[in-house]
Amino acid sequence: MKIVFWLFLVISVCSCKPYAGVVRYALSEENVPYSKAVIANGILYASGQLGINPKTKLLQPDLDSQTRQIMDNLRILLEQHHSDMKDLIKVNIYLKDISQLKEVNEIYTSYLSERRPARTSVQINALPLGALIEIDCIALAK
Repeated sequence: MKIVFWLFLVISVCSCKPYAGVVRYALSEENVPYSKAVIANGILYASGQLGINPKTKLLQPDLDSQTRQIMDNLRILLEQHHSDMKDLIKVNIYLKDISQLKEVNEIYTSYLSERRPARTSVQINALPLGALIEIDCIALAK
């Protein structure tokens, strides 16, 4: 019986793989200590996005334009990795003022198909650069 157990254990350990696929890192152009996205085992993990216009490098002035810019930035990031909004699995929304969630929802849903990802929305005390909203996501990578 002990021999069967040890044989099973050795076979199990030897057949385990630390990663089932390749891990890729999408580095930021900015000098920041994180990647824009990491893809591991067919899943894309996007870092939090602020409403910064990538051409001007400026934060948009209000919640509406910050939310639209974030959703555009996420769409572009997903497309760069051969994915799209239909592949979203989980979204986290961080708001400076949770009472503005209804306004965010109207913009957010306009970017989605009928397939809606799981989502968490929370109010937080402060965001980088004085932003009003930040969004990160997890999506299938193709």
